[in-house]
Amino acid sequence: MLTWPDETLYEGVAAVATSHPDRRAVVFEETVWSYGDLLAESRALARGLADLGVSAGDVVAVWLGNRPEWIACQLATAALGAAVVAVNTRYRTHELEYMLRDSGASVLVTQDALRGRDYHEMLATAVPEVAKQSAEAFDPASIPDLEAVVSLEPSAALPALRGYDDVLEAGAQRESAAFEPATDPRAPAAIFYTSGTTSEPKGCLQSSRSLLNHAAHVATHLGVTEDDVGVATLPFCGIWGYNTLFSVLATGGTLVVQTHFDPGETIRLVDEHDATSLTGLGVMFERMLEHDVFEPPRVETVGKGVVGFISKGFDEALFDRIESTFGFPVVQPYGLSEANSQIFVGEPSDPAERRKRVGGPPIHPAIEAKIVDPETREERPAGVEGELAIRGYLLADGYLGAPEATAEAFDDQGWFYTGDLAETDADGYVYYRSRLDDALRVRGFLVAPPEIQTAVEEHPDVYSCEVVGAPHPRHGEVPVAFVVPDGEALTPGELEGFLDDRVADYKVPATFEFVDEFPTTDGPNGEKVQKTVLRERVRDRFGA
Repeated sequence: MLTWPDETLYEGVAAVATSHPDRRAVVFEETVWSYGDLLAESRALARGLADLGVSAGDVVAVWLGNRPEWIACQLATAALGAAVVAVNTRYRTHELEYMLRDSGASVLVTQDALRGRDYHEMLATAVPEVAKQSAEAFDPASIPDLEAVVSLEPSAALPALRGYDDVLEAGAQRESAAFEPATDPRAPAAIFYTSGTTSEPKGCLQSSRSLLNHAAHVATHLGVTEDDVGVATLPFCGIWGYNTLFSVLATGGTLVVQTHFDPGETIRLVDEHDATSLTGLGVMFERMLEHDVFEPPRVETVGKGVVGFISKGFDEALFDRIESTFGFPVVQPYGLSEANSQIFVGEPSDPAERRKRVGGPPIHPAIEAKIVDPETREERPAGVEGELAIRGYLLADGYLGAPEATAEAFDDQGWFYTGDLAETDADGYVYYRSRLDDALRVRGFLVAPPEIQTAVEEHPDVYSCEVVGAPHPRHGEVPVAFVVPDGEALTPGELEGFLDDRVADYKVPATFEFVDEFPTTDGPNGEKVQKTVLRERVRDRFGA
């Protein structure tokens, strides 16, 4: 098993590059980087960023779509002992401004636009000085910590921007100078912000030791080797996409990069490069299956993959369809920004009944898990739901600049309390149920909304369902279902009768509300339903 307990991200990938400099590392559009190319670009960029003042302990914000330069930025900052803050590609102006301020980033690396979003325009709104000052005299009062902005595409309209190629060239010209990469594997290497659906996003400080080792352990668990070719469809700015990309590079495999997911393009890349590994959301696989260019022979080389049903909820029919058409055993991951992604993942050899649940065994023996009472934190036995707590090398070193939030979530024994409702079984498998905040307490019972949602969605005229709790004067709390119908004649009474023999009576929603869509917020892996908005809509419904 690959392990780098005492190396940084840069040192780990550099070791692979030194052993196999000519092996293909990254393929992007018409560009092919060998491991030697990736190492050379990262070293030159590290020197260029050092010229801009980046040193150990600093933060470099990266606001790019998936592309080789994103990876080079991460390795370069790790070589300097600095950290990348992964900026969500879907962010708008106020979110960019918040993250730049909160992270204290001294440098921002970006591009002009992505998928119709004008990054330069948003940047000029968040940091007006980029349009008014030169690069040499850049001193923004709006974001005091920001000292330089680097763009893949410089613009005359924003004179403060420095060209990425110029920074790279400046670093390359100093290649003969001594270069001593940072060697502290416990220093922060990346900062991932929580989604902020219930509060302000918090920056999770992840070290090289956590990120590099976990990537290697995930590769081992899934059977990814140096002979594999993986297609990167998930955004690098999210912990899942990030972990997926480094699980390929940590083994010396080849990463085929998509700047953003497009079903027809993903099919083409799998077909053209004989890809053997593919990871993504269930809805992404669904869009591929329904695309005009899809044919099973075009994806027959794929033999490994992880599929997450976190955006629309678990769909058993889609699970079976993916598995039978793509021809590999589907496993579902559990993860979160504070503790890496893909922490608990089913074994590909497990029976389908097990793999249809979110989670599985820890992907490495060093990962500890327990289920506790949410209020007392006393440990609960297997089979009893409670709050999931995790301990091990993979944990973040707390939240950036938030000691109180850190103390609340991380105890002095090294346990992180996830805020997720889960349970374990007799074999030590960990299964996610729901967010603890989403869990309902009905007539003394703890109820996970996904159980009700899945039952409602089994009705042929239901497209999607979300369940939240509403205060009730007699029962304390009752479930309320918001339903997006897939037909015109559906009624609440029909759904109530449909659930009679599917769930316990206390789990049947007190009311059903039909809606055209759910309120959502953007996350790195797609949209997330804003449960807080739905809860507010039913807060006074029963007069409690």
